[in-house]
Amino acid sequence: MTLTSGTVSSNGIELFYDARGPETGEPIVFVMGLSAQMVFWPEPLLDQLADSGYRVIRFDNRDVGLSSKLRAPASHGPAAAVARYFVGMPVRAAYNLYDMVADTVGLLDALEIERAHMVGASMGGMISQLMSATRPERVRSLTSIMSSPNTRWPIAPPKPAALKTLVGPNVRIENADQFVAFGKQMMRTLGGSLQTSDALAEQMFRQSWERGLHPRGVRQQFMAVLSTGAFRNQLKKIRVPATVIHGSEDPLIRPASGRESAKAIPGARFELIRGMGHDLPDQALPQIASLIEETARRAR
Repeated sequence: MTLTSGTVSSNGIELFYDARGPETGEPIVFVMGLSAQMVFWPEPLLDQLADSGYRVIRFDNRDVGLSSKLRAPASHGPAAAVARYFVGMPVRAAYNLYDMVADTVGLLDALEIERAHMVGASMGGMISQLMSATRPERVRSLTSIMSSPNTRWPIAPPKPAALKTLVGPNVRIENADQFVAFGKQMMRTLGGSLQTSDALAEQMFRQSWERGLHPRGVRQQFMAVLSTGAFRNQLKKIRVPATVIHGSEDPLIRPASGRESAKAIPGARFELIRGMGHDLPDQALPQIASLIEETARRAR
């Protein structure tokens, strides 16, 4: 299978992407979540869709991987930002999720793609939901995975251990092996009973280390989520076919949050995957690919 990659200018920054599958295929754009590089989209998932004739595109969000890194001054620490968010005070951030929607639209412009099927995970699901609501002319269909409408007081809050693992790990990491070990432990905390295999986790975390880490970027993306605030009412504007996928054992963004998105999006389908946590476990990949394809077919 031919794999192309490169860097494009978008919304005043540079985004690194790769693409596979036939150039004439309907494009599917994958948007990854907080702190995660594009390599966290499992290759078997991407390959299955490319083999089905889609043009499959993934990219590094700003502040991770090989895309632009920003060094904006911090107005709040993470703890203070969370406190401000939950009491309804504004959170000042270098950018918000609407800026990341503009990044994604700019990627489509650079690749000369008029409309794409959008697939997003976690924060990437938020970006894809907002893009579907605010830039409907660029979206064919929406598949949102383990995400939410960013409600300030979710029906079921994240488990403290899961939240700390993602945004506040106090771990000294000096080499690739230590980062892989840390990553495997993080996946065990965030995963459900359908665990991501050690081999797949090692591949993703080792690639991330080799491509380069940007700890400040993780904090800035976290601030972007908080500064955006809730957008449930925006989702009522979505008119494209939509599927919301969630793991029954997600400890970070609980299934109730996924249901909330699905209820807000007119005609959306909600699919609960038993045993899946806040991850993309090997055993669930064929089902996820099938759901993405089914959603894309509904757009026709």
